[in-house]
Amino acid sequence: MNDAQTWTTIGGMFTFMLAFMAIVVRLFGQNLDARFGALTAVMTAGFEQVDRRFEQVDKRFEQVDRRFEQVDKRFEQVDKRFEQVERRLDRIEDRVGALDRDVAAITRRLMDGPETA
Repeated sequence: MNDAQTWTTIGGMFTFMLAFMAIVVRLFGQNLDARFGALTAVMTAGFEQVDRRFEQVDKRFEQVDRRFEQVDKRFEQVDKRFEQVERRLDRIEDRVGALDRDVAAITRRLMDGPETA
């Protein structure tokens, strides 16, 4: 084997090795792309599921918030009724106090006898 044949063989082997490495890198890259695609699909599905759950939780919070608003309105109504009842009781208490003073005055007048002026 002469010098030219040796270098041709070396060049051919080098070219074969480069072509083989290119094929391996391309297959490896395709494999990685496929795995990243699958991982992306799984993560996207997971995030969509989490988003749906958050939407459900938001709807539930909105329902609870509406119910709290209803309860607040009911408490306001009950407070108004208590204020009305309290005003009525105050009026009754004033009347009872006035009635008690009148009864005390009448009792004194009857017990002490007629006053002479």
